[in-house]
Amino acid sequence: MPVKRKKFKYQPISLKEIMREMKQNIDLMIDLAYSAIKFGSKDLAEETYKIEKRIHELTFLLNMQIIQTNAGGVKEAKKLEPIIVMGYSIDKISDALADIAQVVNINSDITQFTTLFWDYVPEPIVKVTVNKGCDFIGQSRADVHFRSKHGVDLIAILRNNKFIFRKNEKILDGDVLIVKGEKEPLRELKVKCCDSEKFSFDLEKEEEEPIFDLDDPDIKTNLIDLKKMYIQITDISETMTELALAALFFNNYELAEDVLEMEELMDGLNINFEKEFLDFTHQIESPRDLTGILRIIFASEIIADASAHIAENVLRGFKVHNILHEAVKETAEIVVRETISKDSFFKDKTYEQLQDHRYKRGFHIIALKRDNKWIYSFRPDFKFQERDLIIGLGPKETVEQWRRCVHPNTIQD
Repeated sequence: MPVKRKKFKYQPISLKEIMREMKQNIDLMIDLAYSAIKFGSKDLAEETYKIEKRIHELTFLLNMQIIQTNAGGVKEAKKLEPIIVMGYSIDKISDALADIAQVVNINSDITQFTTLFWDYVPEPIVKVTVNKGCDFIGQSRADVHFRSKHGVDLIAILRNNKFIFRKNEKILDGDVLIVKGEKEPLRELKVKCCDSEKFSFDLEKEEEEPIFDLDDPDIKTNLIDLKKMYIQITDISETMTELALAALFFNNYELAEDVLEMEELMDGLNINFEKEFLDFTHQIESPRDLTGILRIIFASEIIADASAHIAENVLRGFKVHNILHEAVKETAEIVVRETISKDSFFKDKTYEQLQDHRYKRGFHIIALKRDNKWIYSFRPDFKFQERDLIIGLGPKETVEQWRRCVHPNTIQD
């Protein structure tokens, strides 16, 4: 990490603005951290580190603002408790995400594991090249509405070896889009961008000596098992972050309980992964090459614990402060919890069928609960059933459309 540090100057901003920026930054940081290890990009790791520093500053500002408000007794102090917990937890999550991104500086060959069996990932991060004939050329990323219209998230634009994150940046011929989404929308995006190449994760990196002998059937089988557990652990930790913040913003006890259930699942998954991983190291010539994988798993556990801390605060009965309500109004995406009804458009449809824009509406299904069992990864032929509890993440402008697809009789809150 860079040694040189700039002196931080205190500039007071409102609590609402602090929380809004914290939420937006942690969302971006999640995507950047996993993009860094997917593409082995030290530049993306550095961007992640910059956001971590900003979140530290925001945490300091949050504490300063609360100290200066002079709570006025236990009753007033309780109103501020959820805000304090949110600030502390997001700060911890940002530390863990920065650790994940910095793995590229420890194991530059981490991409050999993160890109392996990439199609097992529910929402993979890939690159798509914009070529002549693409309608996006000349439009800003904000005008394209990647999530609501195309079902993917644009994380960054790579142009002339530099990453661009500005929302008003116009897309040009030859730009490389770093995008995240389900596989079918990603394939459709490649067609719209006139990109006929196969999915690739190469950002002009030099070829490295392979650390896994995939011709060995034992190594390949064990790697598949490890990768499936790895995907589940990283996906659940990311899901827990979204659900915990949604539970806090909307004072939703059910979401908070879901988060704590997931934490119990995470504890078991981590122990199983560590045992299988230690056994696997005996099959690798240089086990040190696997250090980064363990660091990612440990960081995911920290993220899960911090998310559970937020959820516990909700279950203790602390009421949502008005400032939280105001802050959430300015966030771009929202988490929704809905049950498939008997007249649902989702009922008896496969996961692949639900990629149709008529049902998707820019939303991604991040988790499903059926018969008290959580499901986080869906095969194309996975069929949705009546009474399935679905948790979706998507843009605010289409939330009511999506809810009515899942449960047509839903009444707008």
